[in-house]
Amino acid sequence: MNAKNTIQNMALFCDFENVALGVRDAKYAAFDIRKVLERLLLKGNIVVKKAYCDWARYKEFKGPMHEAAFELIEIPHVRMSGKNSADIRMVVDALDLCYTKAHVDTFVIISGDSDFSA
Repeated sequence: MNAKNTIQNMALFCDFENVALGVRDAKYAAFDIRKVLERLLLKGNIVVKKAYCDWARYKEFKGPMHEAAFELIEIPHVRMSGKNSADIRMVVDALDLCYTKAHVDTFVIISGDSDFSA
């Protein structure tokens, strides 16, 4: 079987606060995580879903993210935890998966943060 036909097992990490800020700044009506997931599922299986945010500040998104089976990781507000707290936590969690879940072969980062751009 060639590489194009193999099913990818993906771990999805979402810096939700950056996404929410980007949606607001772009003046989009709403952010629908289901559309993102539908697109990713065309590439393979999503076996881990984690979203990082100060969820007290984005309460209205907790329900839809739970419904989409995301593990919600609480990241305190920037003033309390520092600007890159979510980034650091995502990297630590991704590295942990590298060593503990050999079946995960693709890592997906959803973020509006330029720290992750190539």
